[in-house]
Amino acid sequence: MFTKTEISVKKIMAATLAFCLMAVWVLQPASAASSGATLENKAARIIKQQVGTNDSARKKLKKLFTYLQKYDYARKTGFDPYSGWEKDYALEMFEDGKGSCYHYAAACAFLAKKATGYSVRIGVGQTNGFSGNLQKHAWAEVKIGAKWYILDPNMDKYAADSSGKYCMKKRNSLKSTYNKFKDTTYYQVAF
Repeated sequence: MFTKTEISVKKIMAATLAFCLMAVWVLQPASAASSGATLENKAARIIKQQVGTNDSARKKLKKLFTYLQKYDYARKTGFDPYSGWEKDYALEMFEDGKGSCYHYAAACAFLAKKATGYSVRIGVGQTNGFSGNLQKHAWAEVKIGAKWYILDPNMDKYAADSSGKYCMKKRNSLKSTYNKFKDTTYYQVAF
């Protein structure tokens, strides 16, 4: 038989555990499925506002790349590529108006995919483009024909002397900036 004090302690512990579990559940990012529909709608609205219906695919990519320059940088430490991270990060960028290189890459990739239908991927690896020293970084790439092209609005906005340097450039021409892509992990982009 338990005393009233022991029963009260057990009830308090059970209630505390239940509260903690609820808090963890509520604070988790939106599921990839639910954020995917919202992301697709937001991307469609941005594209409708930023590009013309008669614009070529390359012109659409350039306009959307330029559009992303309006967003501010916000450092994110401890990047963890969980399932669906790219959708969550793109959506956060569109909703918060700021983000890290992972946010820029995801937002760029989803806009490019929605606007053109091209194959698009996000590269996560290292770059020496900001300081000359290798650091972790993410960027978008779009495949046109048989070639992949870099779209890196974060690098373009913040690296020295880079205006336009990281927009629709053949990836081979920038391999020294991206550590020869040797440690890069690619994430395919689909809504």
